[in-house]
Amino acid sequence: MIKNIAALCLITISFMANGQNLNLRINELVANNSAGMMDDFFETDDWVEIYNPPGSGITNLAGYYLSDDPDSLDKWLIPNTNAGVTTVLPNNFIVFWVDNDGNQGEDHVNSFTLSADGEMFILTAPDATTIIDSVTFGQQGTDVSYGRVCDGCANWQFFNNTTFADNNAEIQASDLLFVNEVQAAQTNYYDDLQGEFDPWFEIYNPNTYQVNLANYTITVNGNAAWTVPNNNPYRTVIPPGGFMLVWCDGDIQDDTNHAPITLGTTGGQIVIEGPDGASVDTYNYTSVPNNQSYGRQNDGSANSIVFTQPTPTVSNALVFVQPQNLYINELMAANQNGILDNMDELEDWFEIYNPNNFDVNIGGYYFSDNAEVPTKWIVPTSFADSVTVPANGWLLFWADADQEQGVLHTNFRLSNNGEYLGFYSPDGFTVVDEIAWTYIAPDTSLGRISDGAEQWVFFSGPTPEASNNEGTINIQESATNELFAYPNPIHDLLYLKQSTSLKIYSATGALLQNLVRVNQIDTSEWPVGVYIATTDGGQTMRIIKL
Repeated sequence: MIKNIAALCLITISFMANGQNLNLRINELVANNSAGMMDDFFETDDWVEIYNPPGSGITNLAGYYLSDDPDSLDKWLIPNTNAGVTTVLPNNFIVFWVDNDGNQGEDHVNSFTLSADGEMFILTAPDATTIIDSVTFGQQGTDVSYGRVCDGCANWQFFNNTTFADNNAEIQASDLLFVNEVQAAQTNYYDDLQGEFDPWFEIYNPNTYQVNLANYTITVNGNAAWTVPNNNPYRTVIPPGGFMLVWCDGDIQDDTNHAPITLGTTGGQIVIEGPDGASVDTYNYTSVPNNQSYGRQNDGSANSIVFTQPTPTVSNALVFVQPQNLYINELMAANQNGILDNMDELEDWFEIYNPNNFDVNIGGYYFSDNAEVPTKWIVPTSFADSVTVPANGWLLFWADADQEQGVLHTNFRLSNNGEYLGFYSPDGFTVVDEIAWTYIAPDTSLGRISDGAEQWVFFSGPTPEASNNEGTINIQESATNELFAYPNPIHDLLYLKQSTSLKIYSATGALLQNLVRVNQIDTSEWPVGVYIATTDGGQTMRIIKL
């Protein structure tokens, strides 16, 4: 009898596989897993959850396909070697680790990983042509999942609590936060990502875990409350012991942390309430001279003082440290056929140049791909020899979000479709060097025309850990790139550097718009997703709509 039941189960499983269960749904994903769920190998890899709705029958996903490329639907075939791992019951969930580690089991994708910058994920039937479900997502916040509002339903949202292999539900309690510093009037001290010197206040997270400010409510002087949007965790997640700026400029189209709030220059009161309505913090600030700030003497402390040198995004107890003279010298943001790292992987990289006649140990310096989070990654101090830039020499770092692979591997990646790279002194605030770019072609590097020079150019022959003087310069210099747009990711209006003609394509290659000599694009009616903009000259840029 037991053999008959087992045989019946196997027949049912086989039938659902062959019959192509078209009711399966991609239900939740994490594309920036840093300290969240771990797999069986104690690795915090990215993952995707698939839901099998009630009434669909037991389904073995062996023979189905997963992909991140609409032009390659059969990118990874789910193995048929262990039905116990690849089978999902009705009204239940199955999770796949998207880690390019197929040797770790049938539930580990073997041919790609998820991009935290945003992309498409596709579930395809065993016929390799029928797309059962797909989702396009934008830039992801650390340890925040993106999932359906309810299991299998149409709408998607970000979840501050991931629901790994469980029912999707938002649980967000109020956490301890402090209004830490206020600059109500400035003309030239600290600008936002749009280059504007607007008023701001800073929020400090004293906890040992990250807090997503999304769904918190802020009021100033009792005026209309502003609830922080829950559509861009990349901007609203505050790391443990970290800080977040709220720009009070009314330019809500610029980014999620730009608020329709006015800071009175004569003083005022800022109130934060949690998602559950609980009071989190109330802070009274006073009038200070232009370009100065008023804040807590120490982060989160009761006493407040005037800062003649404001400390946005870093500790109020900051001791300014003058850095050595060093340069970001060259970088590659799409390494497809170039040099391999110490793990024999093709990863993005950037190079630091030391023009001094002495070695410089940069342990304790910071790098970041976010100008408003300068302390995103600190260079480890544990192996000084490995992080020392030799006199008149170079040191290469791998921007691959794989810190476990060594002290030269950062916790962030680079994007060739527009990005920022900042290099900061050990105080986490003083800029050593910085560079921003728009589009960089694969296997092309962006670097100074000669080591430490002011002018930046593209190299079709990159020179990692060698002099840029030996590189092969691409005929197009970086300064001539007409396809520069901001902000990106975008919510509504996308602004172009100059009037440009361009075509807009969907992620699947469908032509959506043919625009002639425009300097801004209204994306308010675009569905959330990834789009491609190209010029007649062949320049390309990825646009992420949130």
